[in-house]
Amino acid sequence: MRHGNAHPEVGGSLRLGDWLIEPSRNLLTDDSQQVSIEPKMMDVLVFLASRAGQVVTKSDIADTVWADTFVTESVVTRAIAGLRRALGDDARSPRFIETIAKRGYRLIADVQTPSGGEDAPRLISRPVQPLSGSTHWTPSRYPVGQWVSGFSFYGRRRQLIEILDGQRSLVWLLGTRAIGKTSLLRQVEQIALYPPEDETSPDFLPLYWDLQGIETSEELHQDFSALLDDAARRLEAHDIDRGAIQDEDFFLSLRRLRRHLSARGQRLLLLIDEAEELVQLSRQDPRLLPKLRRALQSSSGIWAVLAASSHLWQLAEQRDETSPLLHGLAPPLYLGRLDPEDSVALIHQAQDPNSQSPFSDQQARRIAHAGGDHPYLVQMLCREALELGDLQMAIDAVSADPAVTFFFQVDGDLLSEDERRLLRRLAELSAPKTADQLARDESSAEVLARLVSLEKLGIVHRSADQQFEIASVVRLRWLRATERI
Repeated sequence: MRHGNAHPEVGGSLRLGDWLIEPSRNLLTDDSQQVSIEPKMMDVLVFLASRAGQVVTKSDIADTVWADTFVTESVVTRAIAGLRRALGDDARSPRFIETIAKRGYRLIADVQTPSGGEDAPRLISRPVQPLSGSTHWTPSRYPVGQWVSGFSFYGRRRQLIEILDGQRSLVWLLGTRAIGKTSLLRQVEQIALYPPEDETSPDFLPLYWDLQGIETSEELHQDFSALLDDAARRLEAHDIDRGAIQDEDFFLSLRRLRRHLSARGQRLLLLIDEAEELVQLSRQDPRLLPKLRRALQSSSGIWAVLAASSHLWQLAEQRDETSPLLHGLAPPLYLGRLDPEDSVALIHQAQDPNSQSPFSDQQARRIAHAGGDHPYLVQMLCREALELGDLQMAIDAVSADPAVTFFFQVDGDLLSEDERRLLRRLAELSAPKTADQLARDESSAEVLARLVSLEKLGIVHRSADQQFEIASVVRLRWLRATERI
């Protein structure tokens, strides 16, 4: 999610129950101990204190504490879990932070601030200028940088079928940055929770788990426990007592959860986002991945989807027991460009029954082509076109946007040198070329294999006559302007 509504500024001190909170020092102190917490965690606590007794959503917290930054909701969940550990709080019988299912969190402890006002914590919001555009169709209709599901989700039929109705119980969803991996996982979760009435789907209990920012095996265990806290009502709907399955050890909790579901003829659908973190986690704790492999591959009651970039291939380079996990995940399920008709439907917001698109079909096709059918780029172009009132100006603005150039660079860093060299060659050309025409000191078969891989990632486009070109006008501009790929 990209946020820009407010920036927190904290100072002074306050009392929260028996704790003295010192935001300027990132310290919590009571009669027996002093606990240091991360600055962002302190910002979350101060925000909750400023809204004591009120329910605040994860988006409220993220919009304030992580303003102008791309974060997922799991970052907020993790911060709340960290605050509970620091405060000695228990999510099941909270004294400080209460979870309100499907809504957010509420600070329930008494908050006291020093008199006089000078030392009181403060949270100052700096409003962002409102977006321009039609009052009937605003740029906010295109949720750039946020995951979507339900009627806001477009396309990806093949991937949905493979995950929900395919034969594999372990799937690696491979895609580049901002291509929509999180949205696909969330859509899978939505369908598993509320399957269409005219379809018979396996009886799954879906759990979405974002590993972003988890650096140690201890944090992995703690985060899964926090995940179960947030899923309390979902577990109850499946007649599962959270207290009977929850343990400090992630693998024990997972085993208990699987057994409870299997006894009811149900399966756990574990949707793991940002699975690249497993690479670093396996280096930090070599025992972790063999245990994870056994948990996921040896249990008939668990289906899992791991969403990650090609960075996950690094697991194959490790000479230990972790490689079978990757073998079980190969071949990956690629997530590339949207089908052109799905891009146009997204631009028109065709699944909205009250939709009256501001773009003509010709304009929609031009936007889809300029964005290379990449959902993030397509929606950015739509937003900019509505704000600027001119499609060419929108293409210029998106091409120069720092967020776009950043994720292009991240994509490039994950490619091989041969793939990067091939992209540079394509970017230099004025017309599409076949693999034979692109081959130089290597065989056309080797070049074709690289082009097909780049095509699966949505970076290049192949025409019916087997000619290849850079899929997006915006990416092509970046490739021609940069020297870092």
